[in-house]
Amino acid sequence: MRLGIDASNIGGGGGITHLTEILKSIATSNQLMDVKAIVVFSSDKVLKEIGDYSFLTKVSFPELNQGLVQRVKFQMLNYDQEIKKHCDILFSLTGDYTGGFKPIVGMSRNMLLYERDIWREIKKPKEVIRFWLNFKKQQRCFNNASGIIFISNYAKQYANNVLNIDKKKQIIIPHGVSPQFKGEVKVQQAITEYSLNKPFNFLYVSTVHVYKNQWYVVQAISNLRKKGYPVTLTLVGGVIFKPAGKLLMQTIKAVDPENQFVINKGHIPYAEIAEEYKKASGIIFASNCENMPNILMESMASGVPIVCSNKQPMPEFLKENGFYFNPKEVKSIEDAIIDFLSKPKEREQMANNNLKEIKNYSWDKTAKQTISFINQVYLNHK
Repeated sequence: MRLGIDASNIGGGGGITHLTEILKSIATSNQLMDVKAIVVFSSDKVLKEIGDYSFLTKVSFPELNQGLVQRVKFQMLNYDQEIKKHCDILFSLTGDYTGGFKPIVGMSRNMLLYERDIWREIKKPKEVIRFWLNFKKQQRCFNNASGIIFISNYAKQYANNVLNIDKKKQIIIPHGVSPQFKGEVKVQQAITEYSLNKPFNFLYVSTVHVYKNQWYVVQAISNLRKKGYPVTLTLVGGVIFKPAGKLLMQTIKAVDPENQFVINKGHIPYAEIAEEYKKASGIIFASNCENMPNILMESMASGVPIVCSNKQPMPEFLKENGFYFNPKEVKSIEDAIIDFLSKPKEREQMANNNLKEIKNYSWDKTAKQTISFINQVYLNHK
């Protein structure tokens, strides 16, 4: 069997991480099973980032390196005949392949296609139309697919409430966690052991968008400072929605004009993020729209205790090992942080529990389950 992977709509971020880690695990663990070769279709930029292996062929086309219109036109008119030349089954990594090739396996990655409350927050018709079109593409992909991979139970349930798809062809295969994020739990101290000269530093790693809620976190930290808590906040992540980036900068300027307690580092290379975890006293994760929150999983692996959004699927993975808050309410964030700071023994135990829990997630396991499922779908199709 020749496996094709459609990565033609991947621009970066989690998609590249997933593809890179899966291929790396296949190479190191020899998990090809009945797969004789793997072909990845994508842009030159993505193909350069995923490494080279004896079983892997990289295929690109001029249109995949051009603008959206050229790419979509190629996908509609010429993509199918190229796929047929190279593979026997296609894995749509972004779950949006709409051509006629079969069999295909689709993957659910983006909950923004489903959670319409976020669309109302965005307030930009062009963005909303883009989400709607991508939703329709996923709907078509899943209807035509012989297999569908979800990466969280939450996403599976949500999609099944919206789409009429055969549950027999679905499976949940969570992402793994890179070993680079694995750390050790530090002895947790009472907040009285900290001061303005030696503050308790919270880290929030995430891109900046309306559903990431960094400005509420900044306001909560500011309020706690006014109450005498020696806390600071480090933000890591680039802006992916300009109005959200503008709101964040306005909030920081309003509450911390002299940059005394909010450090906004913006985007930093993925390979350097593990070092930020090592420097953190605590972690905050305030997103209210995720499929499987990679950042939360990396945070769990770091051994640093966590204050977290109570919106699913975060509790699905963090379980009872975090201090939860409503990510849209500053007071709720404040209260959760105060509770977190007042219970050093509890947060230390939670961090230790997270290190045990994270052992259930590895890219080797993800790769093995993915290839096994694709192989079974192919055999059933035949």
